[in-house]
Amino acid sequence: MQLIFLFFLIEVSFSWHPILSSRIIESIENENIIIEEDYQIIAEGSFSISYKGLQSYRELYLMFDAKTNKTESEILILVNGVRRNIIQVQGEFKEFHMRFQHQASDVVIQMRIDDQTKVEIRNFNMFVQECPKDCKYCLSGSCDLSLYQDCDQLRYKNTCVEECPDGTVAEFNQCVQVGLKEIEQVKSFLQEELSTIQKFGEQKLLKFNFENGFNGQLEIVFNCYSKQKQNADQLIKVGFRKGQTQVMYPFLNSYTNLQFHKECKPQYELECVQVKGLFDVEFLKQDQILIDSYSKKLEQIGYWEVESFKVYNESKKLYECDIENCSQCSYNNVCQQCQDHFHLYQGQCIKKCPFYTIQEKNRCINLHESQPDLKFLVKLESPFQDLSQIFGQITFDLKEQISFRYENQTTFIGGGLLDRWRRTTFSKQLNLGRHYAIRIMFNISLENSTQDQDSFIYSIDGKTFKVLNNQTYVDQTLNHNKNILNLNLGCKISSNGRCVVSNYYFMTMKCSPLCQSCTGPSQSDCKIFEANIDKFDYKNFKCQDGYYLSEYGCKLCSQGCQLCESQNRCLKCQDTKEAEFICKPYL
Repeated sequence: MQLIFLFFLIEVSFSWHPILSSRIIESIENENIIIEEDYQIIAEGSFSISYKGLQSYRELYLMFDAKTNKTESEILILVNGVRRNIIQVQGEFKEFHMRFQHQASDVVIQMRIDDQTKVEIRNFNMFVQECPKDCKYCLSGSCDLSLYQDCDQLRYKNTCVEECPDGTVAEFNQCVQVGLKEIEQVKSFLQEELSTIQKFGEQKLLKFNFENGFNGQLEIVFNCYSKQKQNADQLIKVGFRKGQTQVMYPFLNSYTNLQFHKECKPQYELECVQVKGLFDVEFLKQDQILIDSYSKKLEQIGYWEVESFKVYNESKKLYECDIENCSQCSYNNVCQQCQDHFHLYQGQCIKKCPFYTIQEKNRCINLHESQPDLKFLVKLESPFQDLSQIFGQITFDLKEQISFRYENQTTFIGGGLLDRWRRTTFSKQLNLGRHYAIRIMFNISLENSTQDQDSFIYSIDGKTFKVLNNQTYVDQTLNHNKNILNLNLGCKISSNGRCVVSNYYFMTMKCSPLCQSCTGPSQSDCKIFEANIDKFDYKNFKCQDGYYLSEYGCKLCSQGCQLCESQNRCLKCQDTKEAEFICKPYL
């Protein structure tokens, strides 16, 4: 029985990702195969399509068009030697869809057909439903086997390690390749001072004397003693010039700037934890570094000491950036910042942001990414959606076939092989919530249109807009603040042409949290706030000091912060010893 899935029957909640790279097409027991530039396959006899090195997924989904030179033929489909389907292929192109569980990292899809039969395959796509991050197997719908089971330390080549091996350093829990060259010090403080024991709450000053100033890295190993191996109450701050500081929680294995976190020999009837920090430093010829400590609980006894330290010349780091027009890369060769007059988009530096992105400073933000000031009401993002979810209910029906199609990394509505969308119209009512404007974006193609009056028409709350044949891209923003919006759209083609829509998005520009009416996204644009918001200053239209406005009301700023815009954006720290350690103002 032929296995065909209609798109609207597939659950929208699935996260399917197209696999476009590492595709290998080969003949099986014959040499009669032609591969076009767009991966159209023309073969006389059997052939295979293989993908190498796929990771962490639980299902495959295949979709393609096929036809043969005969009235009707059969194609046997095997995946890694397992029979998956027999499809009936005719003399005209027909769409086929198959979905099944499969978890091998290498996928080999065999199309078995008689040697005398000529088959053509086009628009072949394979999608995978990926497992959660760091999950190796997830057949049950959740993670059945974590890649890093019970690993709360560092990760190196898919293993959990206590300390990164030589030639690597820790960055955000990962061991990455880097070259660090230790330099010899001309003078330093006396070695016997290294081992002096300090109480949490005391300081130590490290003095350096170099031949020349340079950019480098400072590595310090601390032995820390406490009643508990795990606590967030005792902190160490490493302070550099110009107020630059790095705060460490030695009894919490957080690897933002730690290189290892392991047990050491207990002393003074206290548990011992040894940690190594690695800090970027701009060293002067004569320099000093102040190490300060703090304990949130005065009654909690604790001590620390500097076990050892090293200084490295940073110029020997290995992860240089080889991305064109990129000025700053991360360790794994991912661009973080582009050169002037370029914008960062999907890891590359480009001159102009593409359609369907939002330009923010020097970045192009994809509409699929989360946007705090936007609420997406409709997104056309995969061929596994329901037409009524996108366009709404049919209001004028000529029984025209309108389906989804995926081609060239884009989802189309009305682009199927047998689709004929010429006169059908749709209507959708949307509950928008609090907003100040709406934005609609889409690509439209009037294919095979021969009449000047042919058009695609959409109306918003009765206001009608017409898209003619010479227009292919619509991006329209309208001021709008009503809670309910009525949207109508449809095709109006009198000839044998058809409408095809892609990259369709409908969104609202949101007011700030708990704002009932606004003229813009910021808190200052709000005209009317909700009543009875706790800790809210209605005279100045802001939360009281020490609080920030969220969608749930005025919430406390982070610990040690006096004024803030959000939980992670502090504007002014409190004037306390604790705030010196745990609060960093946003500058």
